[in-house]
Amino acid sequence: MTLLQRSFQAIFKQNVMRPPVAIGSGSGLNLSGVITGDGVSNNLSQMQAMTQTSWLFAVVDRIAASTAAIDWQLYRRMPNNEVQQIPRHPILDLWNSVNPFYTRHEFLETSIQHFELTGEIWWLIVRNGGGTPVELWPIRPDRIRPVPHVSEFVAGYIYTIGSMQIPLKRDDVIFIRRPSPLDPYRGVGTVQSLFLDLGAEASAAQWTKNFFSNGAMPGGILQFDEGMSDADFERLVSRWSQQHQGVANAHRVAVLECGKWVDRKFSQRDMQMTELRKLNRDIILGAYGIPASVMGVTESVNRANAEAGDVMFGRWILKPLLERIKQAVNERLVHQIDKSLFLDYSDPRPENRELHLKIADTGFKGGFLTRNESRSLLGYGEASEGGDEFMAPAAAPPPTELALEDMVRKAASDLRDDEINDEEDSMEANWARRFRKERDALVAYLEEVG
Repeated sequence: MTLLQRSFQAIFKQNVMRPPVAIGSGSGLNLSGVITGDGVSNNLSQMQAMTQTSWLFAVVDRIAASTAAIDWQLYRRMPNNEVQQIPRHPILDLWNSVNPFYTRHEFLETSIQHFELTGEIWWLIVRNGGGTPVELWPIRPDRIRPVPHVSEFVAGYIYTIGSMQIPLKRDDVIFIRRPSPLDPYRGVGTVQSLFLDLGAEASAAQWTKNFFSNGAMPGGILQFDEGMSDADFERLVSRWSQQHQGVANAHRVAVLECGKWVDRKFSQRDMQMTELRKLNRDIILGAYGIPASVMGVTESVNRANAEAGDVMFGRWILKPLLERIKQAVNERLVHQIDKSLFLDYSDPRPENRELHLKIADTGFKGGFLTRNESRSLLGYGEASEGGDEFMAPAAAPPPTELALEDMVRKAASDLRDDEINDEEDSMEANWARRFRKERDALVAYLEEVG
């Protein structure tokens, strides 16, 4: 018997079918996660939709797998506000090995699938006899509901297994959601906005399947001048299906005892199925905010917009999702054990190697980045000697007499006579101002890109 099973067994012994507070039917709140209306279904239907539409599956899988692959680290905030990485700690062990059945990657991947389909992530915290968290388990959104409370908002949760209802304490559940405008106790999934489009996609796929099942030939009409008895009609339908339905019978010659064949001249091209499925694909990508290049769509894609798509995917898809998880796991789990500790994730945005090389080279040669700082931008270790020294900018070659005269003449034309005190000092000040301007601009850019 696993620790999770023992925990449920203990809950049953203490609270057999007894929720934390009574659930009244007159609360006016939707506690089942079902929002009625055209094109909107419950959490179960939203999760089932992933396996019924290929592009929805691909999008959700790409987001879940990419997010779950991000590395996490544990840090401690010191009294002087400095941050120190903690390489080993029981919290880190729990996060890296959540339970005996799931790896951390599978745990997060499952959780993110739930979120991208239903807008909800539910985790159960399993504790040992001393109250210390020792396991984390994902909970299907369709199997859990909150119990409202008048003053505390949520009194607890009810986890349903078949006909059994298990009460769960509020502190033992972590709930992450995309807030719903209709129900403060539930989340809202992207799939809810796509039900009509997913239905059209499924219908198009079924139409295509039927088209090829009929030998990739359009249907038609058997026309008779006189009526037929029921027996004759059934016999004709049966014989026609046996001889002409299916790919194996494609293009067979039709022999009619009576009546005539009227071709509907209605093809797959007429239905514009290819365009319709592309439209449905673009609608799904748009709803999730996924650049087409990230999903391998190569139409009108070059290197520049492909790299831009990767940046957008990391910045607008992965990073907000990781931030939701980070805040929830720190506030509801890590800080309950030690408020000075926090988990954080690696930046999901891809590195621009070419940009880093240019910055490192310009910064070192310009004299405002050390050799070690430039090497760090490129992912290299510290230099053995002179790593913390600045490179002095190369001195400009002395100007010729003619060039010097031109510089002085130009400066004199731009300045009033009373502003010209010493041409040499003026030029030195100008070069100094220019250097400081370029340095400040580069430093500001480095701060912006991290």
